[in-house]
Amino acid sequence: MKKTGTRPLKGIYDQINGAVPHCPRSSGSTLPPQPNHGEPGSRQAKAGRALRTRRLIIASTIICTTLLLATACNDDKTSGSPTSAPASSSGLPRAGAPAVRSPLKTDLLAADPCGAATKTEVEGVGGALKSTAAEDIASGRGCAWIFAESAGNVSGALNVGQPDGLSHLYALKAQGSGVTTFKPLPDIAGYPAVEYANGGEGKGACQLAVGLRDDVTYVLVTQLRRGNPYLDDPCGLSVKIAEFTIQHLKAVQ
Repeated sequence: MKKTGTRPLKGIYDQINGAVPHCPRSSGSTLPPQPNHGEPGSRQAKAGRALRTRRLIIASTIICTTLLLATACNDDKTSGSPTSAPASSSGLPRAGAPAVRSPLKTDLLAADPCGAATKTEVEGVGGALKSTAAEDIASGRGCAWIFAESAGNVSGALNVGQPDGLSHLYALKAQGSGVTTFKPLPDIAGYPAVEYANGGEGKGACQLAVGLRDDVTYVLVTQLRRGNPYLDDPCGLSVKIAEFTIQHLKAVQ
């Protein structure tokens, strides 16, 4: 994904109902020049820069994913609470998407997005974390797990802004536009999943959506760098975190 520079995030949010965005691979977490609110090298200034860096990483990685999945394939919209677990969703699945056999309530992720995976769980598969942080995004809240030693990050968020779940991605694939990578994966803990992208494919990069209900997906954006044990298999790490997420959701049904 591109670094956002000084472009206001609202401008990015405004694209949600527009064309499917191209999501280029991240070139890092470099921030534009920031005002110095303390002496150079002071603890206060360093803390401020770290906070801005963390927020930029979280926002940029999660926003691009929710933009792609929130883009409408057609004019049909459904409504309802993103945290309820209806027995079925009208007209879903469609476009060849698999049905979610055991829909999950997602209240846990709405209230505590970083409850998807604990620090211990993520470090057990991906290495030491520098930080874990929840952040508000256009369609709700997401979580970013940022690895130590600049080894990359994983961001996850419920996609409640696009009510068609995995059917949306399958429809984009059927149209022949909107996705440059589309690869159905083996079920993750019993739930269907797709690896997808709209540009930006490359070493250490993975975008994955897992259907928690026919109308709701959980999306993970992974950007790994040298030093991460999953650098050559970023989707493998995404799958692991998705497994943790589903386990935590099942525990509170």
